[in-house]
Amino acid sequence: MSHATTAHRRSSMSGGSRPIFRPSPLTRTRARARNSRSSAAPDGVVIGPGLGRTAESRALVDRVLARFRGPVVLDADALNVFDGDIDSLREALGDRRALLTPHPAEFSRLAGTDVESVLNRRFEIGAELAKRVGATVLLKGVPTVVSSPNGDSLVSAAGTPVLAAAGSGDVLSGIAGTLLAQTNDSLVAGAVGAWIHGRSSELASSAPRGIQRSTRGLTLEDVLTALPLAWPRTPRLYRYPILLELPAVGERA
Repeated sequence: MSHATTAHRRSSMSGGSRPIFRPSPLTRTRARARNSRSSAAPDGVVIGPGLGRTAESRALVDRVLARFRGPVVLDADALNVFDGDIDSLREALGDRRALLTPHPAEFSRLAGTDVESVLNRRFEIGAELAKRVGATVLLKGVPTVVSSPNGDSLVSAAGTPVLAAAGSGDVLSGIAGTLLAQTNDSLVAGAVGAWIHGRSSELASSAPRGIQRSTRGLTLEDVLTALPLAWPRTPRLYRYPILLELPAVGERA
């Protein structure tokens, strides 16, 4: 069961007809008590999607991070509220397992650099930020690069243009959040989440019998529908000491 704490005016839109998803309206007068109750039980927390950039957003993020000491995923406005203030973000995260999931523009604002530098140094700049903030950084894009504070990096090139749609990052942060809650490994959660997210978009673009179809007209609902199909995969057996063989260019798993 997923539990979402939202602004009161958005709670009716958040849950809809999905029984696996429980929206919880957050009012000013009940925020402190509700936050204390809701953050005591979860195995992991995702902060940011739909948060908004208001005067109260930073205070809310700080309060959640102070009360809940487990693994967290910070996305969207949960990163924007720390623009240029990496020291405060590092202090708020402490020594917990954490995953940051910025797109290049969010990354540039947080790190105090320009977007062009982020794009030109995609394979290095994420690792630099991860070391500075003490958290794993998932830099979205083509490809997506996931870097841990100790210098390890994993890359996922899976995906289609449908993932450029608004809300795609929210889907990714949700996937990564569930994986982080289960594994307590932010590098694995980020890398597997990015690959599954991308692979689901590829499967959504595939008609029966593997025939490719255009991504035009596809929505994120199609990606979510394809998500269960992305998980089953028969592993290949390799000769020791080979652990993995990369597919040839153009090959699909």
